[in-house]
Amino acid sequence: MADLLIWLVAALGAVGGVVFGRLWGRAEGERVGKQEAERDAMEDKSERVERGRDAVRDGRGAGDPAERLRRNDGRW
Repeated sequence: MADLLIWLVAALGAVGGVVFGRLWGRAEGERVGKQEAERDAMEDKSERVERGRDAVRDGRGAGDPAERLRRNDGRW
């Protein structure tokens, strides 16, 4: 009877360890995924800000206003 109880406790411990490991892994994966998404968002934001600054720099003081109007007219 004691041998059966030992095997039962060991089996429950193994199953509990597997369940705990899966839950821990899922939580860790979500945390890492969230950090990666935040980092990607920050990189995307900095790229968009830089492109906006370049566009402002190139658009406002880029030569003759009449020439800028002609260039922009084709975009519409």
